[in-house]
Amino acid sequence: MLRRNSSDSSASLWPSFIDVMSNLLILMIFMVVIFMLLNFVSSITNSGSKDKRIEELQKIIAEKDKVNHALINNVRGIKQDLAKVEEVNKNQESDMQELYQTLDMTKDESKKKDIKNEQLNTKVAELNMLILQLEGDIIKKDNEVMALKNSEENLKSTVSKLTGEMQKLNHVFESTNKYIAWQKVQIVELGKKLNRALANKTAELFKVRSTFFEELSLALKGNENFVMVGDRFVMPSEVFFTAESAEIGDDGKEKLKNLAKVLKDAMVAFPDDVDWILRVDGHTDITPVRPNSKYKSNWELSVARAVSVVNFLISQGIPENRLAATGFGEYHPLVNGRDVNSLRRNRRIEFKLTEK
Repeated sequence: MLRRNSSDSSASLWPSFIDVMSNLLILMIFMVVIFMLLNFVSSITNSGSKDKRIEELQKIIAEKDKVNHALINNVRGIKQDLAKVEEVNKNQESDMQELYQTLDMTKDESKKKDIKNEQLNTKVAELNMLILQLEGDIIKKDNEVMALKNSEENLKSTVSKLTGEMQKLNHVFESTNKYIAWQKVQIVELGKKLNRALANKTAELFKVRSTFFEELSLALKGNENFVMVGDRFVMPSEVFFTAESAEIGDDGKEKLKNLAKVLKDAMVAFPDDVDWILRVDGHTDITPVRPNSKYKSNWELSVARAVSVVNFLISQGIPENRLAATGFGEYHPLVNGRDVNSLRRNRRIEFKLTEK
């Protein structure tokens, strides 16, 4: 690339050189003319007659014309020679450009070959490493085969020992099977006894629940808000609470006092070995709570109402270990629907006497 730059600079300097030479040649012609004029002037001053001066002047002019023609011919020849030289230089420059292009292509191909050679060398190195690894694996496998052969012989001796142990264990298992069969008979008998006990407990709890419901029905007779649903009795939330509130009103407290009195009277007849609880369940309708409500959801509201009822029953003398508070929100409605009556029925407090 450096050689190419020097060629370009020499090609650009050559026309300048030609112009300088032409200017020098013209300057020389001008100097010759001045010199001849000076000689002419000096000859005029020294000569006596005008004719001789004119003849000499004509001779000088003729000689000057000859010199000028000769110089002009020489300049033309030089320019022609310079044009030829410039044409040759242009041809040489074109040839040099082609040579440089060929050289660049050769260098690119050489680089590509070098890259391919490096890649091949890398692959060869990887293959050599893989061969070494495979040779190491073969050696390991040979060692493992030898170890397996030794282990096989040890296993044969171990199997023979185990066979003898198995025979001994078979005799033990025969005795054990007989014991297991006896245990199964005992388990069946225990199951029958347990079922009888559970049946008795269930009967006792059913009796306790029946007694409690009978007494509660008598106490709440004529109360239109009281509804029996299966093994539960249900009262609307409006009996105890205002909208989106968990604070029990005066009318609700009176109802709960009657409930607590009935429960305390019934507790006297409950057997001591019946582990019962009165579960208080809070339910709401599907209407969402208001944004400025004290509770974030119907679920929290239902739990808070159940807890309020439980706390009031405790204040009336019901033992804490016999009460449980749960909240179901709007997820267990009695009826489906969005009308006023359906929403009212689903807003409720349920009481259920059950086991722990």
